[in-house]
Amino acid sequence: MKTISVRKALSSEIEWINKTYKSIGFVTSSFDIEYIAVAETKGLICGLGRVVDIDPKNSELGGMYVFEQFQGLGIAKKIISHLLDHFNSNKKLWCLPFEHLEHFYKKFGFIDQAVANYNIPEKIHSKYKWCNLNYDKNVLLLVK
Repeated sequence: MKTISVRKALSSEIEWINKTYKSIGFVTSSFDIEYIAVAETKGLICGLGRVVDIDPKNSELGGMYVFEQFQGLGIAKKIISHLLDHFNSNKKLWCLPFEHLEHFYKKFGFIDQAVANYNIPEKIHSKYKWCNLNYDKNVLLLVK
């Protein structure tokens, strides 16, 4: 397996990050309210993800993307592990993955919102509705 490292994104990379997110139909990023992680192998960026601060009690794990030629190498797992290591665990962490990724996210301790029965922040609820209206695949509402 190739050596994969994950690091905090540099502010100088924000233009590239947002161009990448726009190209796949994801919301763009802002360093003001996000911790963005970048995965690399052999000097090449192979994936990225982020934790977005929603409010003092809630954050969202999202923006998970691994470039096609690097899929299947465990990169998403390494990005999520890095993000969880740098996350304020006193907050609820929301996640809106595509339905086929439910099992993957549950390995990290995420559970279905219907089971958790937490109050959903309006920003998360709105995004959840938007995702299910705009993406071809069903999106879940998970929380940790």
